[in-house]
Amino acid sequence: MHAETLKNAKVAVFLNRSALCMLLLPAACLSWALPAYPPQDAFWFCFVLATFSWPFAGVLFIVSAGFQSGRRAERFEHDAGFREAHGH
Repeated sequence: MHAETLKNAKVAVFLNRSALCMLLLPAACLSWALPAYPPQDAFWFCFVLATFSWPFAGVLFIVSAGFQSGRRAERFEHDAGFREAHGH
């Protein structure tokens, strides 16, 4: 059971980080495109990239929510008990 939870947590972390990278992709593209193209073309290129990549990042966030282990209240109680047991 614990191994399955750990696998789900790893998948959730991977999907969350992938989604964050997808959200940052237009900014990285803008820093690349500004010296290579006229500013108006660079901004349009990044706008189009954001239009297509951000919905996919949203889908990744939704899918990663399904892999989260336990409910938030259960995790909070577990974390609080762990901290209390270790003197934090």
